[in-house]
Amino acid sequence: MKKYLICALSAVLFTISSHAGNEMSAEPQKKAKKELKSEDFKDARLVTLKGDSVNLSDYVGKHKYVMVDFWASWCGPCMREVPNVKAAYEKYKSRGLEIVGISLDRDPKAWEKAVNEKGMNWVQTGGMGSDVSKSYGVQYIPYIVIFDKKGNIVAKNLHGEGLLNKLEELMPSKK
Repeated sequence: MKKYLICALSAVLFTISSHAGNEMSAEPQKKAKKELKSEDFKDARLVTLKGDSVNLSDYVGKHKYVMVDFWASWCGPCMREVPNVKAAYEKYKSRGLEIVGISLDRDPKAWEKAVNEKGMNWVQTGGMGSDVSKSYGVQYIPYIVIFDKKGNIVAKNLHGEGLLNKLEELMPSKK
């Protein structure tokens, strides 16, 4: 219970901090939501665990489905979702799925520890220093965005069985 409360509080603090100083009225918020169409792609410069700089465009729109997973090591729901993301990667990578993890951790050691302990063997980047989470409307984590082979958003905020069902719909097994 204590961990759940800490994660919930952390999610609230993340939401508040991501909107701090953002004096948006209800009208601009509606406009911002309306402007995000399924074709919208917003590039971002990210940093890998090794310290290399990469762009989200290095992966999205390169003739593969790309699942972008926003998460953090301190987020209990994120850690509980890792087995589903891992199962998706193992099942669909041979069918053309790439996953880009975007950690919202501020502590690189905690980020690296979670990646290693959970066996998150896909591209891992950090996005705390960028506006990438705001660009995609992330208000809580875990949050997943799936892009098609052309770079169009085809699904958002799927978890568990819903995530696996959507991937099967997009990349069915060949019979």
